[in-house]
Amino acid sequence: MSPTRVCLVTDELYPFTAGGIGRLTHNLIVDSLRRTEDVEFHVLVPATVPLQPAQVEVYFGNRVKLHVCRYREPQQGAADAHGIYPPLSAFRDTRWHGESLEFMRYLKAREQEGLRFDVVEFIDFHGWAFCSLQEKRLGLAFAQTTLSVRLHSTSGILMPLEPNTLEVENLGRYEIERKALFDADVVVAHLPCIASINQRFYGFDEQWLRKVRVEFPPVVVDAAPVPAPPIPATQRNLVFITKIQPLKHPDVFVRAAVLLMRGWPEYAGKAVLACHSFDSSYLAEIKGLVPADLMDRFVFMKPGPDRDVLMRSGVVAITSRFESLNLTAYESSVAGGRLVLNAECAAFGDDSPFVDGVNCHKYDGTVDGLAATLRKALEAPGLEPVKWTVSTPYWETQAPVAAPAASTRTPLVSVIILNQDRGRSLPEALRSVAASTYPEVEVIVVDDASTGGFDLQVLTRLEQSAATTQDLRVIRSPVRRGLSGARNLGLRAARGEYVLSLDSDGCLAPGFIQYAVAALEAQPAFSGVAPTSGRFHGAEDLAERRFADFDVYLGDCPSLSLVADRVSSHAALLRKSLFEKHGYDEALLSHEDWGLFVRWVQGGHRFLVTNQAQVFTRRSERPPLTDAERRRFFQRLVGIFDGMQGPLHPSVRVFSLLAHSRDAMVDLFSTLHAPAPALNAFAPVDVAQALSAAMRPLRYDVVDWMNAAVKRLPGVHPLLKQVAGATAVGSGPGDSAEGGGGSPLRYALVDRVNGLFKRAPLVHSALRWTISKVS
Repeated sequence: MSPTRVCLVTDELYPFTAGGIGRLTHNLIVDSLRRTEDVEFHVLVPATVPLQPAQVEVYFGNRVKLHVCRYREPQQGAADAHGIYPPLSAFRDTRWHGESLEFMRYLKAREQEGLRFDVVEFIDFHGWAFCSLQEKRLGLAFAQTTLSVRLHSTSGILMPLEPNTLEVENLGRYEIERKALFDADVVVAHLPCIASINQRFYGFDEQWLRKVRVEFPPVVVDAAPVPAPPIPATQRNLVFITKIQPLKHPDVFVRAAVLLMRGWPEYAGKAVLACHSFDSSYLAEIKGLVPADLMDRFVFMKPGPDRDVLMRSGVVAITSRFESLNLTAYESSVAGGRLVLNAECAAFGDDSPFVDGVNCHKYDGTVDGLAATLRKALEAPGLEPVKWTVSTPYWETQAPVAAPAASTRTPLVSVIILNQDRGRSLPEALRSVAASTYPEVEVIVVDDASTGGFDLQVLTRLEQSAATTQDLRVIRSPVRRGLSGARNLGLRAARGEYVLSLDSDGCLAPGFIQYAVAALEAQPAFSGVAPTSGRFHGAEDLAERRFADFDVYLGDCPSLSLVADRVSSHAALLRKSLFEKHGYDEALLSHEDWGLFVRWVQGGHRFLVTNQAQVFTRRSERPPLTDAERRRFFQRLVGIFDGMQGPLHPSVRVFSLLAHSRDAMVDLFSTLHAPAPALNAFAPVDVAQALSAAMRPLRYDVVDWMNAAVKRLPGVHPLLKQVAGATAVGSGPGDSAEGGGGSPLRYALVDRVNGLFKRAPLVHSALRWTISKVS
């Protein structure tokens, strides 16, 4: 019998890198190899981690094989025998999505070479499991492999605990981690409470908990309790040895140490912070909390070989408000140190091995509480070392989680092709559907009142062909209905259990319908398959697989869907039953797909996404959007949100409603017309500023221009400002000299003038028309 092959995907590995994840990964490998020879370990790291395969393999006695995943260049796509994959630059939701694709491609290539893993375990941070899970759900790889995610701490869980900019990249990170956890075959939690916290935070249902395995890991390897040296209470040091970062709250430790030293004159020990710092400005901020007269009592240093001595001879305080496990606490206790823990931290709760007064001292999370508990730990007798029981890992006891069995049904699929004066592209779209490997397809061509002579000829010939077959129908609307109305017309005529909308200037990959139907037939929890799409300029580019840009999606992403259209496109293959409650909103003149998918996602519907490009559309060059077009966009955005019914999905994070980056603005305004810049190309901005920039009254632009001109006359500007202030003050309840809500005085003044002109509608309209032309 061949050994179980386990591949651990990580970017940390002790003793070669720092970090608790790397230490835990090391411990899991060492513990399992000691217990059995029936496990073959592989470790997969990105090339950004400076590890050499030979170095790692020698350290583990040649029982671990290291693999290195090298990311492609940002603009480098890949068209090979397995499909067409977008480059890293195409992932405008989060770069982690692109990295996830690179890991999936690496693992899939190894599987096709004959190296099949029984278990591939990903860390939850980064959401790297996402693309591999989509590939498995679509039946394209990993059918006999368990794809698992281990709960360390996601970026999303930590976001509320650290300073963060409100930008689309953070929303993308939150969503891809959430989806990786949601879709995983197995989720591994070290403590029951950590699984419950993730369930509530991400809005998962009770069924998700059924695939969670609670397994306590080997937290300390080859360690035995060591008696602490006999040091007087007043001489013993206070020790902080986690990290200098906001999440770990070194500020609480420093403040409490100062309180202790001030309130206990006899105490002569030092406060030692022996840990890594990754932000020099934050380190300076923490050092700034130390009073000048106590500076010689505080020691800031990097961790070194004396770490065990510091733990054993001091009082170790761990002040984090959230940890999923925290190895340092276990190491400190085993080393013989006196341990002080934050009782508010889940990792030290009632379902953990830590018991207040037995193997640790717990405090209430406050600075005063910590100061009092530090003194208690200094004066009290030493405590017992913490004890725990290591669980047998699931890869030693559980058979691989296989993909769902394939269905033998071939339900009818209705492909609705929408045409509006693009008849020259229509034959190409029809040929792509005819080339589909799926046998049960009907085609419904909906023409939205085209007037071109060529279109009329093509439609006449199609009507002649439709007369001889049931697989083709042509619907010609005598009135222009718009995208929403035309698609609804096709939906009403569709007979299939599944529907797919395709514009006449697009085409499908031959195998997309077949494997998308198979995936949905096998997995009723999903409502559709969203295809990655490639944009091409002409037929020659399409034939040679040259694409100008790609559109990638995350599927059901309740938070990100409120900021950017990253759920799916109209070309998704969907269950027709979805449309029984919600059809296309015909009041929306554009972004009708976004409006529809937002409602579905907020209602709890789930969507798979393809990693390969499966839909190809012609890219039309359009000029940048004007201010007027941006205003209309936001009016339509309001229409999308007004059309949503019921409460928001439980996983929606509040910051998705507050702000996003300038990248998101570019994405919202123009990704349908031109390629968006790379992520992080612009600084984050507040959404209120973005909205006001797009929808601010024209009169503000004019008065700003006038104000800039007047500022060139230093003697005149202060006088006018004084007059404006006198005019604005007292204009209504709550008004102030600053203008409404802190706005400039000139805005308050011009608003009053505008109110007067509105009493004369003809004059107001004329002035508005003149201002718009000048602007």
